[in-house]
Amino acid sequence: MTRFGIKPGLQRIETLLAYLGNPHQQYATLHVAGTNGKGSVVAILNQVLSTEGYRVGVFTSPHLHSYCERIRINHDLISGEDLWDLINQLKPAIPECERLGFGTPTEFEILTALAFAYFEQQRVDIALIETGMGGIYDATNVVQPLVTAITNVGLDHLQYLGPGIEDVACNKAGIIKPGVPMIYGDNDPVVLKILEAECRSKGASLRLAGNHVRFARVKNRGMAGFILDINTRRFSAGEVCFSLPGSYQLDNLATALAILDELAERGFPVNKDLGESLSAVRWPGRMERVRRHPEIILDAAHNQHGAQALARALAEIYPDRSRVLVIGILDDKDGPAIFKSLAANTRLCILTRPEGDRARNWMLRYEEADRIFPQVFLAEEIEYGVRKALEEVRDQEYILITGSFMTLDRARRFLTQT
Repeated sequence: MTRFGIKPGLQRIETLLAYLGNPHQQYATLHVAGTNGKGSVVAILNQVLSTEGYRVGVFTSPHLHSYCERIRINHDLISGEDLWDLINQLKPAIPECERLGFGTPTEFEILTALAFAYFEQQRVDIALIETGMGGIYDATNVVQPLVTAITNVGLDHLQYLGPGIEDVACNKAGIIKPGVPMIYGDNDPVVLKILEAECRSKGASLRLAGNHVRFARVKNRGMAGFILDINTRRFSAGEVCFSLPGSYQLDNLATALAILDELAERGFPVNKDLGESLSAVRWPGRMERVRRHPEIILDAAHNQHGAQALARALAEIYPDRSRVLVIGILDDKDGPAIFKSLAANTRLCILTRPEGDRARNWMLRYEEADRIFPQVFLAEEIEYGVRKALEEVRDQEYILITGSFMTLDRARRFLTQT
C-alpha cells in the first residue's frame, strides 16, 4: 500500500470513491473531529448503538497493531482477506488519480475509500467516521452526515493546520455542513467563536455538550471508571457504571450522549438501558491497565493536550504515588510541553524511540527531558525500555508507558503478547 504523506485537497478521494460507485452515499454517517478524544467518543457510540441492535460501521485512526483495527463492523475487525480484496478492487483507480493530475492517493485516502466501500458491502445502518487530521481537507470530509461533532481543539499538527489555535479551529470547523447539527465537546471561547460563526453561515445548530448533558453524584472508581447519574434531553439514568477511566473521559461521554440525543431525532433512537452499554466500553491504549504487579498503564498521549489530560487523570487516581515513565514521541511533536505535562510524580524517565522514520532524531529529546525530569535513561529499543522500567520500578510505584502509537504498539505487544 502506498505510504505517501499528507496532501491537501479532496480530488483524490472523490476520484477513488467515484470509481467505487460512491459507497459513502448509501448509508447514514456521523462525522467526528477534534485534537483528542475522537476515538473514545466513537468507542462509546459504537458500544451504545451496537447494544441497541444497529449494524454500525466504524472508521478510526491510527491503529495500535494492525490496519484492520481501523475498519470495523460493530466490534468485529475487517479481515485481512477482505481488506486485500478491497485493495485489489481499488487499484485501477489509483493511476486514474495520477492521469487527472491529482497525484498519487495517500495511504489515508486509500484506507478511507476502502472503509466506505466495506460499509456498503456490509449493509451498515450507520457509519461512525473519525477524521484523520484537521477537517476541511481531511479525506473523510466527503460524507454528508446526520450529525457532526468536534471534541476539542488543541495545538497539534501545526505544520499542517497552524500556526495558531484559530487556524486549527477553522480547519476542524470545515466538517460543519449546511443544516447539520454540530456538537462541541469543550468550551474554549476562541474556538467557540469560530464554530458559532461557521454554524451561523451554514444554518447549522450548535450545541455545547456540557450545557446539554448533566452528570450528578459522580464517583471516581479509579481504573474501574465511574458511577454516575446521567441527564440529557432524552436520557435519564441513575447509578450508571461507565467503564473508561480518567476524568477527561467524562467530557467524551458528554459529547457522545449529546450526539445520541441528536441521532435519536434522526432515526436512530436508543431505548435500552445505558448502563448495559456504558459499563462495557473498551478502548485499548487509552488509560489501559495491562498489568497489576507491578501496575502498568498504557496511554497514547501523543501531544500536549493529551499529556495534560492524562496527567490530571493520574493525579486523581494515584495522588500519592510516583511512577517510572517510558515515553517515545515523534520528531514533529512539542517534546518539552509533553514532558512538562508529565513531570509531576515522575521519578525516572526512560526515553525510547518510536518505530518509523518520524522519530529519526529521537536522541535530541534527551536534553529536553534532562532539563525536566530528575533522572533520564536512554533505551532506543522499546522492549528494552519496558524491561528497564520493570527492573527500576519500586514498591508502591507504577509504570506509565505513553507517547506515540508506534511506541504503544511494540510495548503493548511485549506486555500482552497481542
